[in-house]
Amino acid sequence: MSGNVERATDFLHELQEVDWRRYGQSGRSRKQLAQMRARLEKEQGVRNPLKAGPGGYYDIDFALMYLRLKGAGIFYKVLNTPARIDVIEKMGHLDREDADFLRDAATFYRAVDHGLRVSTGQAGGSLPKSQSQLELLTELVRRWTPPHLTDKPLDVKLGQIRHGTREFFNRLFGQ
Repeated sequence: MSGNVERATDFLHELQEVDWRRYGQSGRSRKQLAQMRARLEKEQGVRNPLKAGPGGYYDIDFALMYLRLKGAGIFYKVLNTPARIDVIEKMGHLDREDADFLRDAATFYRAVDHGLRVSTGQAGGSLPKSQSQLELLTELVRRWTPPHLTDKPLDVKLGQIRHGTREFFNRLFGQ
């Protein structure tokens, strides 16, 4: 997109203000976001487990949305996930350990998502069944992530990240 950056920033700020007034101030956001996440998981989780399944990327996204609303309507000047995590951590709404884990999980999920697009030619919702595609995906993820995220086979690491992501989500949303 192109256009006036100031106007676009003002527009995004206004949208986030609407979110804050509607959900943040009322305290409704926690319950409503948990319900929306559960519905998304039910409707899309089976066909897109890496994003919508339990412990998938959307757990991170919904958690960050809740923490933003809980944190007095923090305005994100950037929308990429690691930068949003940084903002929430700096505001004191995430401790260092959780922030580090979420950054790693988001980086891993993004690498898997991009790797799936390259190795299979489409945005897949799960790991490929073909051994050659899985090997290519593993190599791509290895190239695009820090070594500590590729210290185990891809499916094992993915399982650990999904488990940790869901655990964090459940702690935050009291489930």
